[in-house]
Amino acid sequence: MTERSTSTDVRGLLFIGDPHLEARIPGFRKDDYPQVALNKFRWCLRFARENQLQPILLGDLFQLPQDNPNWLLSAIIESIDEPLPAIYGNHDVRENSLKPHDSIHILFAGGHLKRISAESPWTGTVSGRQTVVGGTAWGDRIPKEFVADSVTADVVVWVTHHDILIPGYEESGQVRPGELPGIDLVVNGHIHRRLQPVSKGGTHWVTAGNITRRARSDASREHIPAVPCLLPADSTSADDASDAFAFKSQGGDSWQIRWVTVPHEPFDAVFHPEVESEEPDEEHGSGFIADLRQLTARRTDSGAGLNEFLKKHLDQFDAPVADEIMRLAAEVTSEQPDNYNRDS
Repeated sequence: MTERSTSTDVRGLLFIGDPHLEARIPGFRKDDYPQVALNKFRWCLRFARENQLQPILLGDLFQLPQDNPNWLLSAIIESIDEPLPAIYGNHDVRENSLKPHDSIHILFAGGHLKRISAESPWTGTVSGRQTVVGGTAWGDRIPKEFVADSVTADVVVWVTHHDILIPGYEESGQVRPGELPGIDLVVNGHIHRRLQPVSKGGTHWVTAGNITRRARSDASREHIPAVPCLLPADSTSADDASDAFAFKSQGGDSWQIRWVTVPHEPFDAVFHPEVESEEPDEEHGSGFIADLRQLTARRTDSGAGLNEFLKKHLDQFDAPVADEIMRLAAEVTSEQPDNYNRDS
């Protein structure tokens, strides 16, 4: 029998993409990232509560799957007023499935997070409309269709954490969007940028983007942390009406996705500037030495700077040797290994 998580009537749904909470400062961030990221997560929950929206987590609550400090777990627990519907992402689990040693397992077991799936969807009413939200966590297959049993849904939403082949993410996308009978809207986490919605028949695919910027990159510089909200088309909002995506459910109801900006500082206020490599000269030697000096100056708690430095100078090694260097670096810094790619 399908287990359902029910809720009282809400005005809409709010989707939280990839908080990546951790106790360390990632590469090149110069602010207090642990508190900044936690405050963004708290802001999303508070905004949802104040505006009668049901928050739903799209995965990657944590940056590291295990060994997160007790203070961080306690802060997350204290921030969640009632069970938060959620799926887990690739950073939440050491393997491709949930295990007892994963930090997020504690939150599911304690009832702070409510895992949603095809067998255990969230159900409730959104402005009086019967709504079903199913989910597919990292490592699981997205269903080809969904048939709601014992309930007539006005709209069916599916939350995922996958490499979706969306325009703007062709380099890594693996799952091709298509029409999924019985599913009106797919909201995907995992991809750290907001991309244009893709419609395939009666199914509409939305990429949420993450609420925290971890990497110093051009994509991160352009990214505006925001949360997409699902509302009936006739809902009033103070947001810019041009920043909305309208669609009809397979049942014929009109809906809209509206993005709400999460408060954040300018890119240059949170990331150290990139130091241009100096031309080789007698004083500084080579670009290798210049980059090493930058790495030392910008050293942080995580291995992001080291990984960037290594990738930049691994062309001198054969690919198997380069991959082993990256593996050893990941082992030292506790980061997930990232194979060296000469074309990256």
